[in-house]
Amino acid sequence: MKLLMSSGRTPEQGAQLYYKDSESYSRETSYCFLNPMDAMEIGVENGEHVLIESSAGKTVFSVRESPETPEGVAYLPCGPYANFILHEFTHSTGAPDFKGVPVEVTQTELPLLSAWDLMEELGGRRYKIPAGTTIPDLEQGEKVLKNHACPLCGCLCDDIELHIADGIVTDVVNGCLLCAGKFRSRGRMAVPVRREGDEWKETSFDEAIRTAAEMFANAKRPLFYGWSGTSTEAMHIGLEIAEEIGAVMDNCSSECHGPTIMAVQEVGHPGCTLGQVKNRADVLVYWGCNPIAAHPRHLSRYSTFSTGAFRPEGRADRTVIVVDIRESETAKLADIFIQVKPGGDYALFNALRAIVRGERDVIPDAVAGVERSVLFKVADILLNAKFGAFFTGIGLTQSRGKYKNVRAGIELVDELNRHTKYTLTPLRGHWNVDGTNQMFSLAAGYPYAVDYSRGIVHYNPGETSGVDILAKHEADAVMIIGTDLGAHFPRETVAHLAKINTVVIDPFISLSTAIAKLHIPVASVGLDAEGTAYRLDGVPIHVRKAFTSGMPSDEVILTRLLEEIKKIKEEQK
Repeated sequence: MKLLMSSGRTPEQGAQLYYKDSESYSRETSYCFLNPMDAMEIGVENGEHVLIESSAGKTVFSVRESPETPEGVAYLPCGPYANFILHEFTHSTGAPDFKGVPVEVTQTELPLLSAWDLMEELGGRRYKIPAGTTIPDLEQGEKVLKNHACPLCGCLCDDIELHIADGIVTDVVNGCLLCAGKFRSRGRMAVPVRREGDEWKETSFDEAIRTAAEMFANAKRPLFYGWSGTSTEAMHIGLEIAEEIGAVMDNCSSECHGPTIMAVQEVGHPGCTLGQVKNRADVLVYWGCNPIAAHPRHLSRYSTFSTGAFRPEGRADRTVIVVDIRESETAKLADIFIQVKPGGDYALFNALRAIVRGERDVIPDAVAGVERSVLFKVADILLNAKFGAFFTGIGLTQSRGKYKNVRAGIELVDELNRHTKYTLTPLRGHWNVDGTNQMFSLAAGYPYAVDYSRGIVHYNPGETSGVDILAKHEADAVMIIGTDLGAHFPRETVAHLAKINTVVIDPFISLSTAIAKLHIPVASVGLDAEGTAYRLDGVPIHVRKAFTSGMPSDEVILTRLLEEIKKIKEEQK
């Protein structure tokens, strides 16, 4: 049966982000959510398997019937299974199509592979943390930390209470499911490991840094990718290294909200802080996003359910509108849910803009599957707001239209601002992805996809962005830091990473470990390291360390790497 594949967050998938070596992560990311009518036509029931094939590849998924998923759509959780059938084409934006991908879905008796199996099929090699591994020199004793910042999603909630005993987080108060999952993860690595053939061998930090330095110093087209899971201080050092060797510096925004940045570059950003939304907004529009799954405390802390200076009744003072292709968890809480056809966002934005401009007579009977009467009703609500806030997600940036979708949304907000007050804020995923754009812009002049290979800064998303460089097999040495490309990049790019010199710098084991030649563990910001991060609305927040340990921080490793590269360059003269 021919369907359209769309991938996105689920709460269960999000809770397993720091448990990627576990069976539960493989289980939660291998589901295929199908409308019961589609499941019946395919001939499958809950728990049975389907083979999903695209132009990029095929793999097996486990069926979950979902009345919330519209007919004609296969909804897949973000992760290695969805990306295993994802093509690498970005349409000159840097962001592949994670939504609206044509696929063929058939019933199968083939077994379900694990996430590690998928990595090995692409040339990787699984790694298991040895039993009894502990982080060295953990701070001893018990303590309680209050008002701690959570380094997981872009909300950067800074009211977390941590209970710690001998360097182990035993309890997390105020944190969401995702927050608790990270703070309590036991997937930390303690020593560097190097892959030799099909075997993993432990090595020293000195040897690991020397090996990585040789890889990058001798590379013809090095790429440094990620950075959204580390501090801005570490990014600054990374930019120095990139400039030293002529590398490409790219961050996670290129595959998620990079198209949002492209739209902002064209028409501006009518944004505000989350405090303004909390205190003033009486109309909230969530478009192409599902904060309950991706930013679980966003609604309670910053918007829908929070009480504010001018919204003392909280939820009762606000009207919530959700626009999505399926009835998500957030949509079920909305006053108005608009189910748009996949790829119909651009048309819907422009239809609402026309209505706001007073051109109601040009609106057809339905736009992108939404009846004209519904559009009129929504437009009237938007126009009668005292202060409205749009929150946009990757449902806009990773589907057909990409940055043009966001541009249309900003232009609608601009039109509404002729009548009342409106803002638009992208819901950024990683806890410091906004910080990458801030630091890259400060140091290099561009927010992502920064290429130093010409001796001067060059910026051209679709050419100098990570997915495109890997898809064209240009990169011969890659540093993955503060992200997991094994879990979140298209199939072809992951296969290329497994063939070249790939170095992972990360506190936790990840699927990128499997495709790397070298994994250097570090301290984790918010646990045993500290640094600066930027909330999704651009507010800088200092993320404190919760305890001390003997692990080096990202800044320490990167500083030593820079020194070693300079030494090698000097020796080669």
